[in-house]
Amino acid sequence: MTVVKEVSEMEIRYLTASDVKQYREIRLMSLQTDPKGFVSTYEHEKTLPEDEFKARLKLDDTHFTIGTFDRGELICIATFYSEEMEKVKHKGNLVTVYCDTRYRGQGITSQMIQQMINDVIEHDIVKMIGLCVLSENKQAIHLYEKLGFERYGREPKSVFDGERYYDEDLMYLEL
Repeated sequence: MTVVKEVSEMEIRYLTASDVKQYREIRLMSLQTDPKGFVSTYEHEKTLPEDEFKARLKLDDTHFTIGTFDRGELICIATFYSEEMEKVKHKGNLVTVYCDTRYRGQGITSQMIQQMINDVIEHDIVKMIGLCVLSENKQAIHLYEKLGFERYGREPKSVFDGERYYDEDLMYLEL
Protein backbone atom coordinates (compact mmCIF):
# COMPACT_ATOMS: atom_id res chain seq x y z
CA MET A 1 0.00 0.00 0.00
CA THR A 2 1.17 3.52 -0.63
CA VAL A 3 0.79 6.92 0.98
CA VAL A 4 -2.59 7.26 2.61
CA LYS A 5 -2.61 10.96 3.39
CA GLU A 6 -0.19 13.84 3.72
CA VAL A 7 -0.65 16.48 6.41
CA SER A 8 1.61 19.49 5.70
CA GLU A 9 5.08 17.98 6.17
CA MET A 10 3.62 14.86 7.74
CA GLU A 11 2.76 11.64 5.98
CA ILE A 12 0.31 8.98 7.16
CA ARG A 13 0.88 5.55 5.64
CA TYR A 14 0.92 1.82 6.23
CA LEU A 15 4.10 0.45 7.73
CA THR A 16 6.01 -2.33 6.00
CA ALA A 17 8.98 -4.50 6.90
CA SER A 18 11.26 -1.72 5.64
CA ASP A 19 10.04 0.44 8.57
CA VAL A 20 11.03 -2.12 11.20
CA LYS A 21 13.93 -0.14 12.72
CA GLN A 22 11.80 2.96 13.33
CA TYR A 23 8.84 0.85 14.44
CA ARG A 24 10.97 -0.99 17.01
CA GLU A 25 12.34 2.34 18.25
CA ILE A 26 8.94 3.97 18.74
CA ARG A 27 7.48 0.80 20.25
CA LEU A 28 10.26 0.66 22.85
CA MET A 29 9.81 4.39 23.48
CA SER A 30 6.09 3.84 24.10
CA LEU A 31 6.85 1.20 26.71
CA GLN A 32 9.21 3.61 28.50
CA THR A 33 7.12 6.79 28.39
CA ASP A 34 3.74 5.14 28.99
CA PRO A 35 4.41 1.79 30.69
CA LYS A 36 0.90 1.58 32.20
CA GLY A 37 -0.72 1.91 28.78
CA PHE A 38 0.52 -1.40 27.43
CA VAL A 39 0.35 -4.97 28.61
CA SER A 40 3.89 -5.72 27.47
CA THR A 41 6.97 -4.22 29.12
CA TYR A 42 10.11 -2.48 27.94
CA GLU A 43 12.25 -5.10 29.70
CA HIS A 44 10.58 -7.88 27.72
CA GLU A 45 10.47 -6.23 24.30
CA LYS A 46 13.98 -4.75 24.31
CA THR A 47 15.32 -8.32 24.15
CA LEU A 48 13.17 -9.38 21.19
CA PRO A 49 14.92 -9.87 17.85
CA GLU A 50 14.17 -7.50 14.98
CA ASP A 51 12.30 -10.29 13.17
CA GLU A 52 9.69 -10.28 15.95
CA PHE A 53 8.97 -6.61 15.26
CA LYS A 54 9.00 -7.24 11.51
CA ALA A 55 6.33 -9.94 11.96
CA ARG A 56 4.11 -7.37 13.68
CA LEU A 57 4.20 -5.27 10.53
CA LYS A 58 2.15 -7.81 8.61
CA LEU A 59 0.22 -5.92 5.96
CA ASP A 60 -3.03 -7.26 4.53
CA ASP A 61 -6.77 -6.62 4.76
CA THR A 62 -7.05 -8.21 8.21
CA HIS A 63 -3.93 -6.79 9.89
CA PHE A 64 -1.96 -3.60 9.42
CA THR A 65 -0.07 -0.92 11.28
CA ILE A 66 -0.44 2.67 10.24
CA GLY A 67 2.05 5.38 11.11
CA THR A 68 2.52 9.11 10.93
CA PHE A 69 5.90 10.41 9.82
CA ASP A 70 7.28 13.91 10.33
CA ARG A 71 9.99 14.56 7.74
CA GLY A 72 10.70 10.83 7.57
CA GLU A 73 10.65 10.20 11.34
CA LEU A 74 7.98 7.79 12.63
CA ILE A 75 6.15 9.68 15.40
CA CYS A 76 2.79 7.94 15.81
CA ILE A 77 1.51 4.37 15.37
CA ALA A 78 -1.65 2.29 15.62
CA THR A 79 -2.37 -1.31 14.72
CA PHE A 80 -5.61 -2.82 13.44
CA TYR A 81 -6.45 -6.50 13.22
CA SER A 82 -9.68 -8.31 12.60
CA GLU A 83 -10.85 -11.48 14.28
CA GLU A 84 -10.42 -14.69 12.31
CA MET A 85 -13.04 -17.06 13.77
CA GLU A 86 -16.12 -17.28 11.55
CA LYS A 87 -18.68 -16.03 14.07
CA VAL A 88 -16.62 -13.00 15.17
CA LYS A 89 -14.81 -12.00 11.99
CA HIS A 90 -17.14 -8.99 11.69
CA LYS A 91 -15.15 -7.42 14.56
CA GLY A 92 -11.79 -5.69 14.49
CA ASN A 93 -9.47 -4.33 17.16
CA LEU A 94 -7.47 -1.13 17.55
CA VAL A 95 -4.28 -1.73 19.55
CA THR A 96 -0.78 -0.36 20.14
CA VAL A 97 -1.80 3.29 19.78
CA TYR A 98 1.07 5.63 20.61
CA CYS A 99 2.18 9.15 19.76
CA ASP A 100 5.63 10.54 20.57
CA THR A 101 5.24 12.89 23.56
CA ARG A 102 6.67 15.80 21.54
CA TYR A 103 3.71 15.63 19.14
CA ARG A 104 0.78 15.15 21.50
CA GLY A 105 -2.11 17.58 21.62
CA GLN A 106 -1.88 18.46 17.92
CA GLY A 107 -4.58 16.12 16.60
CA ILE A 108 -2.06 13.83 14.89
CA THR A 109 -3.26 10.63 16.56
CA SER A 110 -6.87 11.52 15.82
CA GLN A 111 -6.14 12.09 12.12
CA MET A 112 -4.21 8.84 11.87
CA ILE A 113 -6.90 6.74 13.58
CA GLN A 114 -9.63 8.43 11.51
CA GLN A 115 -7.73 7.52 8.36
CA MET A 116 -7.51 3.94 9.57
CA ILE A 117 -11.26 3.88 10.28
CA ASN A 118 -11.97 5.32 6.82
CA ASP A 119 -9.84 2.61 5.19
CA VAL A 120 -11.58 -0.15 7.18
CA ILE A 121 -14.97 1.23 6.09
CA GLU A 122 -13.90 1.70 2.46
CA HIS A 123 -12.66 -1.88 2.20
CA ASP A 124 -15.64 -3.23 4.21
CA ILE A 125 -13.29 -5.20 6.45
CA VAL A 126 -15.42 -5.32 9.62
CA LYS A 127 -18.67 -3.96 11.05
CA MET A 128 -17.21 -2.77 14.37
CA ILE A 129 -13.88 -1.89 15.92
CA GLY A 130 -13.17 -2.50 19.60
CA LEU A 131 -10.46 -1.30 21.94
CA CYS A 132 -9.41 -1.35 25.58
CA VAL A 133 -8.02 1.71 27.36
CA LEU A 134 -6.97 2.29 30.95
CA SER A 135 -9.95 3.77 32.78
CA GLU A 136 -7.78 6.53 34.23
CA ASN A 137 -6.45 7.60 30.80
CA LYS A 138 -9.01 10.39 30.35
CA GLN A 139 -7.14 11.98 27.44
CA ALA A 140 -7.21 8.79 25.37
CA ILE A 141 -10.86 8.11 26.28
CA HIS A 142 -11.78 11.63 25.16
CA LEU A 143 -9.93 11.08 21.86
CA TYR A 144 -11.74 7.81 21.21
CA GLU A 145 -15.11 9.34 22.09
CA LYS A 146 -14.43 12.19 19.65
CA LEU A 147 -13.84 9.58 16.98
CA GLY A 148 -17.23 7.99 17.76
CA PHE A 149 -16.22 5.13 20.06
CA GLU A 150 -18.61 4.35 22.91
CA ARG A 151 -17.90 2.73 26.25
CA TYR A 152 -19.78 -0.47 26.89
CA GLY A 153 -18.08 -1.79 29.97
CA ARG A 154 -15.20 -1.81 32.39
CA GLU A 155 -12.94 -4.71 33.21
CA PRO A 156 -11.77 -4.37 36.80
CA LYS A 157 -8.16 -5.21 37.61
CA SER A 158 -7.47 -5.85 33.94
CA VAL A 159 -3.77 -4.96 34.11
CA PHE A 160 -1.30 -5.58 36.92
CA ASP A 161 2.12 -3.95 36.78
CA GLY A 162 3.58 -5.84 39.73
CA GLU A 163 2.52 -3.17 42.22
CA ARG A 164 -0.95 -1.99 41.27
CA TYR A 165 -4.05 -3.15 39.42
CA TYR A 166 -5.64 -0.99 36.72
CA ASP A 167 -9.16 -1.11 35.32
CA GLU A 168 -9.73 -0.89 31.57
CA ASP A 169 -12.66 0.65 29.76
CA LEU A 170 -13.99 -1.38 26.84
CA MET A 171 -15.03 0.72 23.85
CA TYR A 172 -16.42 0.04 20.38
CA LEU A 173 -17.21 1.87 17.17
CA GLU A 174 -20.00 0.55 15.00
CA LEU A 175 -19.22 1.20 11.34
